[in-house]
Amino acid sequence: MVATIAASGLVALSSTASADDRTVTVWTPHTRAWQVTEWKAAVARIQAANPQINIVLKTGIDMATSLKAIVANKSDGPDISVTNGNGNMGWFCAGGDGIWQKLNTMISSKRDGINLKTTFKPSANSATISGNIRCALPMPGTEVFAFFYNKDLLAKAGYTTPPSTTAELLEYSKKLTTFDKDGNILTAGFVPKSGYYGWGMESMWLGQAFGARWYNANGSSALATDTKWAKMLNWQKKFIADVYGNGDFEKGSKALTKFNAAKGGEWGVKHDFITGRVAMKMDANWMAPLYCTGDSWALADTCKYVNMGVTGFPTDASVKATHSGAGLVGYPIAGISKTTKNVKDAWIVLKGLATDVKLSYAYDKVGGAPSPLTAAAAKPEGLPKWYEPFYAVQNHPKSIYKLMPNTGEHQDETILATLMAAWQDGAITDLKGSLQDAAGKIDQIIARNQVD
Repeated sequence: MVATIAASGLVALSSTASADDRTVTVWTPHTRAWQVTEWKAAVARIQAANPQINIVLKTGIDMATSLKAIVANKSDGPDISVTNGNGNMGWFCAGGDGIWQKLNTMISSKRDGINLKTTFKPSANSATISGNIRCALPMPGTEVFAFFYNKDLLAKAGYTTPPSTTAELLEYSKKLTTFDKDGNILTAGFVPKSGYYGWGMESMWLGQAFGARWYNANGSSALATDTKWAKMLNWQKKFIADVYGNGDFEKGSKALTKFNAAKGGEWGVKHDFITGRVAMKMDANWMAPLYCTGDSWALADTCKYVNMGVTGFPTDASVKATHSGAGLVGYPIAGISKTTKNVKDAWIVLKGLATDVKLSYAYDKVGGAPSPLTAAAAKPEGLPKWYEPFYAVQNHPKSIYKLMPNTGEHQDETILATLMAAWQDGAITDLKGSLQDAAGKIDQIIARNQVD
């Protein structure tokens, strides 16, 4: 049967699977009521289009549980599992305990395949490959990491536009930062410090602002070979010294550490960006509803709490021509377990979930999560104008997530974040040596996990 496109945008396919049991079990980590409702609806659409398959959906199952069940080849494990983030790609896909099927042949099938370039946005396609292995398809729930700024605080300081370069970010922050009579920070312009609301991702965001490369062409870590990492870290140190220490790094670091220790709660209206304690920050699109309407976590044309703007990361001048307007984009991903006994039916379900326009539409409509799909129908109408820049950041060719070899669960990111934390506290004096050591640790993890 030739593939047909249903009205919902989901792909219905025939299957030649001959197994008596045509059951496909899907495990997802989703727990919020609206998410569970939408996933159930998507499964129902696939089920209706493919009545020969029995689809079982189980929600609220975390990634580690999925991994263990598949590695153990449990009879009640998933045929398809869904992650809630991009950083686990190598963990599920490549080498060692990689547990998902290679999808290259299924994708390229003339009968049942999928045209990745016309179906998904470039950042979504880049998010589903580890090495030369494509083992996943992107799911709705996109994370767009961009630059947030408080328009009112910037206007008060005399600025009508956000900083576009890292040099401007430093200068803006000098003007926006205020101190009390004892030298304690009252309002911070921007906090380039690991551990400040960033889930350890600040080093990744700042590296992106400098165009730093994570991996070399041969697959080895580029932390020591790409000089942009050292440039970023030296900029960070100068920023802390100039903005918060009047040229004295130790003084600035101590002031910023004290400021960070007193930050407001991350998940409510005491957040520093809401209270005006910080004027600018790098953050995820899914935090925007909190900043806009507080505890109701909703988008609105006029925000109750912060009159905010959103744009790409300020960039180092050396990469402004290529990276201006870019941020960082990641996706939940899903793959087919290596242990499944029903690959063909699992592919129908996986493909159906990934291409379901209504599912992607719902994620964007409810909480603001730009669809991985190119289909115009996946984007809701009537979203706030201030939210529109997230789509521009998502579509920027340099916003793609880093390469993802099998380093375990975010281990390369953790190693860099640990280095950055020690550096910003003055505990590292040999930056070159520390970057070489970090790169060596990452290479060792990849070598240990790699199975061709």
